[in-house]
Amino acid sequence: MDIEEIPDDEIVMIVGIVGGGVSGEARKKVSNLPRIEKKPEFAAEKALAEYLGKEPYAFFPSEIGPFNTAIPTYIAAMMDTCCVDCNAGGGRAKPEISLSTTNVVGLNAFPLAIVTPFGETMIVENVVDDARAEDICRYMAVASGGKCGVARCATTGRDVRDAVVPNSISATIGVGRSVRQARERGEDPVQALIKTCDGYLLFRGNVKSFERKEEAGFMWGNISISGNEGFRKEVLTIWFKNEYMITWLNERPYVTCPDTICVVDAKTGEGLSVWGQEFGKNREVVVFGRRAYMIWRTKKGIELFSPRHFGFDIGYRPIEDIVGETKKR
Repeated sequence: MDIEEIPDDEIVMIVGIVGGGVSGEARKKVSNLPRIEKKPEFAAEKALAEYLGKEPYAFFPSEIGPFNTAIPTYIAAMMDTCCVDCNAGGGRAKPEISLSTTNVVGLNAFPLAIVTPFGETMIVENVVDDARAEDICRYMAVASGGKCGVARCATTGRDVRDAVVPNSISATIGVGRSVRQARERGEDPVQALIKTCDGYLLFRGNVKSFERKEEAGFMWGNISISGNEGFRKEVLTIWFKNEYMITWLNERPYVTCPDTICVVDAKTGEGLSVWGQEFGKNREVVVFGRRAYMIWRTKKGIELFSPRHFGFDIGYRPIEDIVGETKKR
């Protein structure tokens, strides 16, 4: 559904999963608990709708990501309604509830519903801010072996329009289409991908090392890449928290959030995730970036989603400025 199709006074809401890496001990602690048949994110939507006394007109995704874009689409299909062609991640994936364009414009995350895979249900009527909402949901995810379903940010069609990036699901489908068609024509899928994204080539090389820890409901770590072709004798380091957040080129700060950093296989153009075992040593990869949408480049957006949010003393600089300076050197 196009965002303009939502009636002004109808309710839409975010529904998805919160979670990530946890210790083996945390998983073992809940391994024998009986699980509910219904998916927790579906149960969370039902709980919030019951609390509100009204079923939502439509759903929208918290981010562009593999689970949290598919989930509202799935739930909409099961309920014979629609998913709105937009997202609250600012056109990208992001690791925390508080890193939301709805937060930038001041829409409340609460009331919110949390449901664990074991059926425990929590309605949070009020929170201090979105950072507290993130902590509460994340702690429930950790206590549940790594994930829980969350429904939140019930808002009107009138208010949601200025709080999200429109047409982002259809744009993402277009990105995938460009890669597939390039392969079919025998063209370079990576070039097609970067062109479709209006992106910037940042680095090309081979994986030197990959380090990850699963802790506190997140995947944390670093990737080191040794350059090849036009990047020989250079090294790119990427720090991630579920998603790629900060890069260093030859140990100097390079492209950072909120601009998007993408890592793909150099031959196929397939995106690579830190959640699996995709960063084997010497795998050839391409790193490219794209500009953040302007909502992230506002004063509030940068305050929420710059490297300083993650504890790094690095100020945000736009990707186009960094790449332009690098080319001049």
